[in-house]
Amino acid sequence: MIGITAQVSLYPLRQESLSPVIDKALQTFRAHGLEVEPGSMSSLLVGDDVAIFAALQEALRQAAEDGHVVMTATLSNACPVPGKREASITYRAIGHVENDFDEPTAPEKIRSAESRIVLEPTLTEGLEGLEPGRQIMVVFYFHRSAGYDLCQHPRGDRSRPRRGVFALCSPRRPNPIGVTVVELLAIADNVLRVRGLDAISGTPVLDLKPA
Repeated sequence: MIGITAQVSLYPLRQESLSPVIDKALQTFRAHGLEVEPGSMSSLLVGDDVAIFAALQEALRQAAEDGHVVMTATLSNACPVPGKREASITYRAIGHVENDFDEPTAPEKIRSAESRIVLEPTLTEGLEGLEPGRQIMVVFYFHRSAGYDLCQHPRGDRSRPRRGVFALCSPRRPNPIGVTVVELLAIADNVLRVRGLDAISGTPVLDLKPA
């Protein structure tokens, strides 16, 4: 056995509340004897590799019993332990995107379609003051993105010269965060109908702001 750390994020999809599934996963991690440091968007697990893999497998199975879910995990045997590692910034999703696009698609095609932003019900009061017809800024997490290059061909088109990642809207970036200004079409309880959002179904939403 080897000692490792794992940074884990769990995103329940199309569920009324995110907290019960996430809380159950944290209980499972602790039941396997792991050190658990919860964060607002991910949790850090410390333990031996056998216990961590077993805990991840059990947590994913339990979450899947309640519905669709996305789990991401980064494993390392070189990360410092909690309390000794460098300061980090973590966020927790406030909701998720629902539309007809389950796989990455040309941004202009997704933007032309209608999407729904399903906010966690406990945050519904925070929508007070938003009105249909205005523009809002959606901040979201590229949960399907893996790794990055500092210079990339725009949209992966090798016929176009490479550009720096900070001059592109590529999802493959050091911090895979996306920002799009959309038109707010309607609000019903905790669901916002929008047009202009270039994020696929299941994308975790981090924040909403007036544009």
